[in-house]
Amino acid sequence: MSDIPQITNFKVFPKHTGVWEGDWTILDADCKETRRFTAVVTQKIVDNQWRQTNVQTYADGQSEIQNFVGHVVGVGQVKIEGLDSVFSNYNTLATEVGDDLIIFQVWDKATGFMRAVETINLVSCDRRIRTTQSLTEDGKLRGVMVIVERRIE
Repeated sequence: MSDIPQITNFKVFPKHTGVWEGDWTILDADCKETRRFTAVVTQKIVDNQWRQTNVQTYADGQSEIQNFVGHVVGVGQVKIEGLDSVFSNYNTLATEVGDDLIIFQVWDKATGFMRAVETINLVSCDRRIRTTQSLTEDGKLRGVMVIVERRIE
């Protein structure tokens, strides 16, 4: 029997599985909108791993796919790895808080500096709100992202 906690037994992560669709709005440090797009996010648990695929679609019709895998590192904690080059430079720890909240902390692998903090708040079984604070290497606000999603599957 393994001593590794099973993510299916976690309090919050299993509530976030499924397919989510939402509007993503990115603001700069002055809270001026710099980018907006829609995304479909598929989150599932496979072999005690968190598997996530984001498909982002922009107004001009272009799309982008990002893949992530998470490994259990403790009760209520998952280390998330970006499988795509843009995210492979970061260490990410996702931690359950309370009954419905996950907090992501993102550090630059090379410098150890905190680069972002994201909260994902499950406000009902089929709606959630995500906010991200992005930081510069010297700890100043680089921007904010707000995501409002609904479960579609």
